[in-house]
Amino acid sequence: MKNQRRKHKPLLHSALQIGPSTFGIFETFTDEAGRNTHLSGEIAKALMAKVPELLVTTPIIEKVDLLAIK
Repeated sequence: MKNQRRKHKPLLHSALQIGPSTFGIFETFTDEAGRNTHLSGEIAKALMAKVPELLVTTPIIEKVDLLAIK
């Protein structure tokens, strides 16, 4: 399990503020499998179970593909 977590760990993990009360998390992975494993893992499940007590609304999770990195 530890190796699996390390293998699919985000390469970059950033927190951002979009507006006065709107925040986001931006993470990058080496591949789609890593992203999917991370989003369906035990930590993600535990966080989603806490949504009603931590957040005002259900989070929106959007997958994007980076076209360029400089």
